[in-house]
Amino acid sequence: MRSYLFTGGMVILILISMNFVLAETPQVSSPDNWWNGSWMSDDYTVLILQNDANIAGSYDPEDISVLDPGLLKGTLSKDKKTFSGIWSESGAITYILSDDLMSFSGAGTVNQEGNIGDPFTYLSNATREGEVKDLNNTWTGTWKSASNIYTFTQNGSVVFGSYSPFHSEVDEPGHIDGVISEDGKKFTGSWVETGNFTFVLSEDKKSYTGTYTTSFSDSGSLEFWNGTKME
Repeated sequence: MRSYLFTGGMVILILISMNFVLAETPQVSSPDNWWNGSWMSDDYTVLILQNDANIAGSYDPEDISVLDPGLLKGTLSKDKKTFSGIWSESGAITYILSDDLMSFSGAGTVNQEGNIGDPFTYLSNATREGEVKDLNNTWTGTWKSASNIYTFTQNGSVVFGSYSPFHSEVDEPGHIDGVISEDGKKFTGSWVETGNFTFVLSEDKKSYTGTYTTSFSDSGSLEFWNGTKME
C-alpha cells in the first residue's frame, strides 16, 4: 500500500435523474446527475456515475509507475452535495461538491497496514472536465464482440459496464468505464483486466469499431476490439 497515494484526489461513479435548471451555474437536466462525469486532480483522472443516492467510480493515476488505479463507492447526502464512502485500498472518503458543480473538495484516510495508530489523513480536490451536460444515452444496452457479451449503461457523458466471456475457461469477466466525446460518437476509457480502449460508434448506432491496449503504459500492444448491439 502506498501511504502517499491520494495527495491530489480521486473519486466515484453512477447517476440517474430528475428535471432541473440551476440559475447562475451550468445547465443541468437533473439534480441527480450533478456528480456524473470525468474529474481531474493533480494525480488522478476520476470517472463518476451516480444512481440516485448511490455512487460508484474508478480512478486512474497520471503516472501508473508510481500510483495505483482503483475503485470507489458510497452514498450521497439528502441534498446530493456530499459524497461519503470508501476507496479500494481501504480508506474512507468524504467529498463536497462546489456550488457551481464544477469541482469538489474533501478529505480521506488511508488505513495503513501494520499501523495500529490513527490512519493517515489527506486532503483532496478535483475539477470537472468539460461542462455539465446530458447526452442521449446511445451506448446503453447489450453488445456482442467475437468473444464477450458487454452491458453498458450511459448516463450523460459517462459510461459504466461489465463484460462476460463466452468461454470462461479461456477468459475472465471484468468491468469497463469511460467517457463519451462531445458528439456522442467516441467512448474512451479503461477496462479491467487493465488497459485502455477507444470505441467509435457507427452512423446507424448499431455497432462500434475500436482498439485496446493490454496495459496502461505507452508500450502496451494495440489490439482491435469491435462489437455489435444486440436488439
